Amino acid sequence: MKYSSKGLRRRGDTDKWEVTLVHKDPLTGESVRSYHTVTARTEKQAERKKNDLIRLLDSQGLAAGTRMTIAELADSFIEYKANSGTVERSTIEDYKKHVKTIKRELGNIRVGDLRIPDVNAWMASMTERGYAPRSVHRPFVFLKQIMKYAMAIDLITKNPCDFCKPPKIQRKQVNALPREERTRMMRLARESEPAPLGLAIELALTTGMRRGEICGLRWSDLGDHEITVNRALAFSGGTLYVKEPKTAESRRTIPLTPRLFAVLSAMRKDAAYATAELGLKTNDSYILGTQEGKDSRPYHPTRLSKDFKSFCDMNAFECTFHDLRHTFATIMIAGGTDVRTVASYLGHANVAVTLNTYAEVDSEAKRAAVSKVSEAFDIDDTFFDERYPYGAPRQQGINLNFTVDQLEAMLAQAKRSQGIAV
Repeated sequence: MKYSSKGLRRRGDTDKWEVTLVHKDPLTGESVRSYHTVTARTEKQAERKKNDLIRLLDSQGLAAGTRMTIAELADSFIEYKANSGTVERSTIEDYKKHVKTIKRELGNIRVGDLRIPDVNAWMASMTERGYAPRSVHRPFVFLKQIMKYAMAIDLITKNPCDFCKPPKIQRKQVNALPREERTRMMRLARESEPAPLGLAIELALTTGMRRGEICGLRWSDLGDHEITVNRALAFSGGTLYVKEPKTAESRRTIPLTPRLFAVLSAMRKDAAYATAELGLKTNDSYILGTQEGKDSRPYHPTRLSKDFKSFCDMNAFECTFHDLRHTFATIMIAGGTDVRTVASYLGHANVAVTLNTYAEVDSEAKRAAVSKVSEAFDIDDTFFDERYPYGAPRQQGINLNFTVDQLEAMLAQAKRSQGIAV
């Protein structure tokens, strides 16, 4: 890490001098100022001490590269990211899981000593121990990220991970419920409403919202036949917390079906009446939570997943709660909704994510699409069996019925044309 001077000034009439230095943030590339104090009687002495300070800081940075291990680098990187506030707490928890995997075999290796064979052997070892490709791929990506960080702060000049290839991850096929199953699930969900689980299922099937977004809904999010996603609930380190939407696209307004809007509106009136009778203020309670106003307790996302699993086991459904989001997207695409609109419903920042995830629609949508081909031509597409007595169309004037002798003669002629003795 290289430091450069940006200022030197005396503090009053004392022998204390303030030194302003600047260096580049290794992750963002932005210039960062730092302030230091040196003691000197004259400006010339202060200048010399400033230069000594710069050389000391530079040498400390380089010295760290000769001693720091992969484990120490990973811990330092996680601490930096956690303090930066640029990543979610749940992401930091994922980082810590990846570090445990890395430390088992690579943790004691010094940063400058990590080689390409070390990384390849580490991934091969995980594969031999039964790790799934995805479970090998994710720690590798994190290792590559922290080694890139090491390059940025001049600890290494080459990232060995750039020359390694992790196991290929097979894209999972989207598990969307077919028409019969999603209809059966919707009926069962509606029978259980206004129970939180029933409402959560209908919200997921008709809006495509994520589990944490559904649990984070408050009454102030309910508008006129629409609902707005302003937050989500996440679980990290044993604590439930409220997080902002990941991107601007994640903060979105979604139209509601007339039936669902009527149900939620009636529930809001009932909640307001009940709390008024008890002398309480609703004060924007969670829609699927308790109705004590600011003390409202949400429907915990983990509890929702467990309840949904029990619901599926009891009713012979084979899916996860997140599959309801996939089902919604498939319904939209099968109905002819353009991909950009589907992406806006789902809160995808990039339309490519929607395309890659839902490139394969269900067979029902494919069959429906075939009808569009015939509709594109202004001619009669009707097929008349009586025109083709032998079960297949024949070109006019061409006889498709041959005797055995004719077929043998045709075969002999074909062999002679290929130079084969007959």
